[in-house]
Amino acid sequence: MNDIRFRVVIVDDETPARRLLEEYVSGIPELILTGSFSHSAQAAAFLDEQATDILLCDIQMPQMSGMELVRRLKKPLCVIFTTAHSRFAVESFEVDAADYLLKPIALPRFLKAMDKAMAICERTRQAPESIYVKADYKIYKIDLQELIYVESQHEYVTYYTSNKRITAYGSLKALEHTLPRDRFLRIHKSYIISSDKILNINRNGVILDSREPVRLPVGRVYRQRLTALYAHPAAGRES
Repeated sequence: MNDIRFRVVIVDDETPARRLLEEYVSGIPELILTGSFSHSAQAAAFLDEQATDILLCDIQMPQMSGMELVRRLKKPLCVIFTTAHSRFAVESFEVDAADYLLKPIALPRFLKAMDKAMAICERTRQAPESIYVKADYKIYKIDLQELIYVESQHEYVTYYTSNKRITAYGSLKALEHTLPRDRFLRIHKSYIISSDKILNINRNGVILDSREPVRLPVGRVYRQRLTALYAHPAAGRES
């Protein structure tokens, strides 16, 4: 049995639904319930301060909806929406929800969703904070927090960070499997970018935060996914 425990927060204004989720979570050894809230505002304050892995969140709630709560999160979480309404399903995937559970939630369906969420969380925990690149007969350590984008040039790739540029043998296809997918995004046959460095997105491409802002094109086959991920108020894109 894996001894990793994943921290879960529940947000639902309906007491019976919240109690059922609490019961389900308590029956899974890999999970630990760290918070259960009936109001989104209370949950938001908690999530801003406390480390959390998985958020079980209703959508239709007074004052702040579950969708609004997820969009204002300061830290990336694995989100599972729990709702009585199917009409929010498309919108949930636009905010990268791991799953979408319709009430009443049966235990087998809940377990399936949690297995998916725990797998996502485990991959995220194992994601590297840096990578090593061999170039010019040296090995360079690249901090992923500093990496802005990577550009393909035939059989070589160039890594652009906040303070250096390194060109090495390699391919973007291989890097897609190496770089954490929740932090890096392919936008073109020639570019992978850090999603944390996006300043805005417009019809001409994407602008990245650097010493001098960098504008890169977005390939047609990648534009739909990029638009789906960031086409909401929290994205800060240009039209």
